[in-house]
Parts: sequence; C-alpha cells; structure tokens
Amino acid sequence: MLQRFIITVVAFTACLAVNAQGLCIINGDIADDVLYNGKKIKKVYLTRTDDYGRKTNVCSAKVKKGKYTLKYKVNENEPAMLYTITGLGEGRDIELFVEQDEIIVDTAKAAEPGMSDVNGSPLNNLFTEYKYIAKAGKKRIAEKVGLLKHEKGDAWLDSKEGKIAVAQIKGKEEVRVKSEQLRYLIDHNTSAFVPFEMQRTFLPIISDAYAEQMANSVSTTLHSHPYYKSFKNAVLARSLKVGNVAPDIALKLADGNTGQLSDYRGKFVLLNVWAADCEKSIEELEYLKALYSNTKDKQDNFVILSVSFDKDATVWKNAMESNGINMEGWLHSCDLAGSESPAAKLLGVKATPQIMLFDPEGRAISLDMTGEEALERVEQILAGDLYYLDQKE
Repeated sequence: MLQRFIITVVAFTACLAVNAQGLCIINGDIADDVLYNGKKIKKVYLTRTDDYGRKTNVCSAKVKKGKYTLKYKVNENEPAMLYTITGLGEGRDIELFVEQDEIIVDTAKAAEPGMSDVNGSPLNNLFTEYKYIAKAGKKRIAEKVGLLKHEKGDAWLDSKEGKIAVAQIKGKEEVRVKSEQLRYLIDHNTSAFVPFEMQRTFLPIISDAYAEQMANSVSTTLHSHPYYKSFKNAVLARSLKVGNVAPDIALKLADGNTGQLSDYRGKFVLLNVWAADCEKSIEELEYLKALYSNTKDKQDNFVILSVSFDKDATVWKNAMESNGINMEGWLHSCDLAGSESPAAKLLGVKATPQIMLFDPEGRAISLDMTGEEALERVEQILAGDLYYLDQKE
C-alpha cells in the first residue's frame, strides 16, 4: 500500500512539473518493423500546419531503440491545436493535440502510424476514442466480408452479386459509423476536436441548413477557439449570398496590424479585391477613388477595404502609391497568397476585380458590383435610401 502511494505521489509530482514548465512531452514507441524507404526511422518531428497549409517543424527527437521523446513549450493561453508527428514517411503522419501534459503515442501496436493510440491528456484520450469508432467500423466490414468469402468463395465475391453484397455491407457500416461519430461529437461538444471534425468529416456531406444546425450544437465555451471560428466561417461561406452574413475573414493590413472583417461591424463596408497587374482592377480604382473623395467625411459609417491578390509585398505597396489609393481611412490588406488566400476562398473570389458591399451587420448587399455601380449605390445608401432592404434573394 505504501509503495503504491509513493508511486502515485511521484507520478503526480511529475505531472505538476510538466504543467509548471508549460511543456507538452510526447513519449513515442515505434515498432522495429516501421520502415521508411527501406530504412529505419532515425528522427521524428512535431509539425504544425497553418491556415495556408504550410508546415513548420517546431521540435524534433532522435529515435533510439524504437523510442523517442518530443518536448515542446506551449505558450500561455495557447489553445489546444492539432499537430502531427512526421518523419515516418508520406501519408504516415500521426495526429495529436498539443497540450501542457505528458502524451503517450503507441505506434508499435498499430497497423499503420496514422492508426497509433494517442493517450495521456484528456483531449487526446477523447480524440482517440472518437477515432476508434471508424476503426471498429473497418473491423466489422473486414469480418463480414471475410465471412462471405468463407461461405461463398472468392469467385462469388468477384461476381456482380458478390460486389453488390460487399457494397451493401460497406454502405451500412459507413452510415452506422457516421451516426456514431456524430453522436460522439454532440456528447463531447466542449472538446476542441469537435468543430474540427465537424468541418473535416461532416461539412462535405451535409446540407447548408444542417451545417448551420451543427455549428449551433457546439458549446459556447468553444466559440473563441480557432477551430470553431474556422468551422463557422466554412458554414457561412457555403451559404454566402445576398442577405446572408459573410464569413469573418482575417486581414493582414498594410500598416502591419492584423484584424478581422467583423472589426468593422456597425459600418457599411465596400470590399474591393484587386491585383496590381490586373488592368480591369486598375480601371475600377478610378471609381473607388471618386467614392473615397465623396465619403471621406463619413468614415464613421462607411469604409473602403481593398484586399490584394498580389504575392509580392513591394509590388503591392508600390501599386497602392502609384495608383493614389494609399490614403488615410482607406484600408488595405494582403496576405501574399494570391488566389490561394483563405480569405479569397471563403468569399468565393476566383479572379480580380470583384467588388462586394456589406451592411453594418455583416450581411451581403451585393457580391459582384462594378466600380461605377458601387459609386452610385454607396452614395444612395449614405443619403438614407436603403434600397437593398427591398431586394429579393
């Protein structure tokens, strides 16, 4: 009894030490037969992926006798986010949530690295349980198909009748798995992986109306989490049309600050997507400059926001100067990602120029205006004629 007590105290003390240092400690176990290009794995990495799909290795560890320990300093108040353990070969990454805790990754018992058991922290324990649902479904499919093979033989499985039977087994199990997964997400709707999985697994296969209901099912305690914001934005992007609220795009402003489209709620926002090398974009700027001149004393109610598709900061800023649009109160944003910008994708913009207009509540008044139309319509609105309230969808 005394020995058990001592072990418990030591373990508890070790846990406190981890939390006090703000460390995420990942202890992994790789089977000797996990190979990459015929060679033993010698080093693994903890990798972070940003909103642009860019991967950054934040720490690494040598693999010795099939074991490794990754240590990563977690910033104070940093939300739990999904990272990957890489270095195991293409398509063999291991997903896990980084938290101030000690995490155990058991790859030795997995058929593939991606199926590794990840446990230790509360969030990873739940995430592993969630992934077991899909694993169990695959196992049931294999068992049922194996039984058919035993009863009827390979030739029958390759026949039209056999293929239909196998398809029915897979279809039933896939529906069952999705149902069980959704129930699990709803039952654990305060966990950070919930909005992530709703977006990754369910958003592509559900209707717009059901997507909105799914977003509403996530606990309000997660509404400030990046994964909820991403999921909510993806839902809004799917239903973006005149009269609906726009996704809350991120803005990297010319003055070095960052912001969100929602920062300008309470004002009408004219959002102009342009590029320095787009002749039509430059033509439209002439109308926007006239609009700026006519409304610069009304910036409490109206703002022009130009979002550039340029990939070179110097080209972008020189174009702002040469075209005379680098003026006080005229906002400029560019993330140097061109048409691959997350903001562009959320707004459904595929080419320049595109001019949009949003009301003070963030609802779309128009998603594709000409510069001339924008000049007329904004002046009409600021004069008190809210014509768009009578528009039909």
